[in-house]
Amino acid sequence: MKFISRLNQRFGKSIRDEVLSDIANARFEKPGRVRLAAQLTAVAISTTPYVVALAGLAVLAFGYPNIPGLLMGALIFAAGIYLRPSARRNTQLTLSEKEAPTLFRLFDEISNHLESPKITGFHLNGEFNAYMAQFGKNERVVGIGAPLWLSFDGAERLAVLAHELAHLANNDPRRYNFTGAAMETLGRWSELFVPPAVIDHESNTRVVIDDRDFIGQIVGGFLGGIISTIEFLYEKLIFAESQRAEYLADSKAATIAGAPAMQSTLKQLILSDLAYERLGKIYYDGRKHVPVFEEMARAVACPEKDRAAKLIGEAAAESHTVDASHPPTRYRLEVVAAIDHSPPKISAAGIDWQQIDKELSSHFEAAERATLSSIIVQ
Repeated sequence: MKFISRLNQRFGKSIRDEVLSDIANARFEKPGRVRLAAQLTAVAISTTPYVVALAGLAVLAFGYPNIPGLLMGALIFAAGIYLRPSARRNTQLTLSEKEAPTLFRLFDEISNHLESPKITGFHLNGEFNAYMAQFGKNERVVGIGAPLWLSFDGAERLAVLAHELAHLANNDPRRYNFTGAAMETLGRWSELFVPPAVIDHESNTRVVIDDRDFIGQIVGGFLGGIISTIEFLYEKLIFAESQRAEYLADSKAATIAGAPAMQSTLKQLILSDLAYERLGKIYYDGRKHVPVFEEMARAVACPEKDRAAKLIGEAAAESHTVDASHPPTRYRLEVVAAIDHSPPKISAAGIDWQQIDKELSSHFEAAERATLSSIIVQ
């Protein structure tokens, strides 16, 4: 395990070093060296269900009217159908341009500068985070946590929105449905050859029940090992390219909102634990309203000095590793500091944040009620 840990750290450091080298040589926006490998691997994995299904049909055709051949063909075809990933659907309440026109005009302005696809929806939740998600071919949704939104000033809000939209411009592999489909397909391959585990609640242990014969266990273990190795290597490829994409999204957000705004945003995110710590201390009995999001935001915007110093120290000590989707924040700050600090393309002062807050107010209230209902104390 120590060897794997050192390998992860060495790989993560190489990504950071490559990014800084690419910035210095003005080639940062070109695809990383692992991008093509990750994309080709995703294509190969994603086509396997269809190859298996076609093989099953071929066995059915050649086996007809032999019953064993028909059964074998049907079994192989069913395996191919099983391996197909399920469609990713947007099941959350999603705001449209009609409900928040000022916000979506800002999305459009950022997209025009980044030359990225248009945003079609917006999620608001009670987390201290932000994300970009794609559903199907044409649904692209930005998600923002209300506590995060309230803790940021205008320039930081612009920076975090630009960062998420930059993932579309960067073709970040972790935001692709294709990547998720490949990972799900690998998971289903693994399920075919690795017996499921059950939890023994009396001993609270994980138990694997394998009722296959000896030959079945040998063959299944061998194929399962191959699939696990492919999963491991593919995950490393995705994380490596995703970390580069995070650096690139930070740099593009800095061109939109300004490097100081992006740096301030990253520093605020280091303190995100404070928001959840404050949430854990909130008492709510269902009677008197508690401004939970404002309190979470205040815990980050006006932190306790000792606790903030500890979190900042922990962030400063975090090492490179490629088994995480995001690089250490201190290295993201280093990359933002290395880019050209030209004036921001969009002025945060010219954005009508008050109108945007007004458009989102009812949805903030709904999200706040949902959060309070989850922590109600009887």
